[in-house]
Amino acid sequence: MQKKAVIIQDISCFGKCSSTVALPIVSAFDVECALLPTALLSAHTGFPKFTCFDLTEEMEKTLLDWKALSLSFDGFFSGYMLSDKQASFALDCLDSLVKRDSLVLVDPVMGDDGKAYAMLNESFGEKMRALVSRADIITPNLTEAALLLEKPAVLSGYDESFIEETLFGLQKLGCKIPMITGVSFEEGKIGVAFLENGKVTYVFSKKHEGVSCGTGDTFSSVLFGALLSGEKTETAVRKAVHAVEKAIENGVKKYGIDFEGLLSLKD
Repeated sequence: MQKKAVIIQDISCFGKCSSTVALPIVSAFDVECALLPTALLSAHTGFPKFTCFDLTEEMEKTLLDWKALSLSFDGFFSGYMLSDKQASFALDCLDSLVKRDSLVLVDPVMGDDGKAYAMLNESFGEKMRALVSRADIITPNLTEAALLLEKPAVLSGYDESFIEETLFGLQKLGCKIPMITGVSFEEGKIGVAFLENGKVTYVFSKKHEGVSCGTGDTFSSVLFGALLSGEKTETAVRKAVHAVEKAIENGVKKYGIDFEGLLSLKD
């Protein structure tokens, strides 16, 4: 039977990120997707000007309606949230609508470049750690990993022992398989490190210059779809890393990478 997944992310009306990336990619794995949107943005936050409409009240109403419909999901994938209240709704969704043996992937969107996002406060951090404790997979960047562990962010000059110590620290929060994105030990290579069954594995690809909006969303979405389809962790990670690299090679524009080329039905 076709699997169903709930995706909790914002809607950016223009720009390639969050739900406008996750929905088509996860659907391409023959997964029926339901969206629980956290905010409506005119364009993603990488643009100099954008509007942001908070959908917290609508999240609550949507969850009530879904419960009345007795919906249930085989997968849970969360990303950008505006507040600790929204994170509480994500936990409610996980408790009430997601099957016990479902795949739970949490992308703890909390910060980047060594800085926390504006919505992050002590309460939000506590709720995100509670969500992380319920996850099968988490995909923080180095900044977010530090925020989860309540430590200063280290973005360069680290070695494998630092990454491995960080992964074991993240696992102690309760998640089964912690990952760290944006790991790089040498010029020209960037990738992902993950901890599974006591072993740390690294998957690298070519590092392209410049900022490519949507790379993290593309990675997490392909990873989630592949895992929900039954792929082993390392196979799914390699598939996701390769997809990001191919999307960048297909074309990089101001508003994101060409992930659509991965899904084309033309010809």
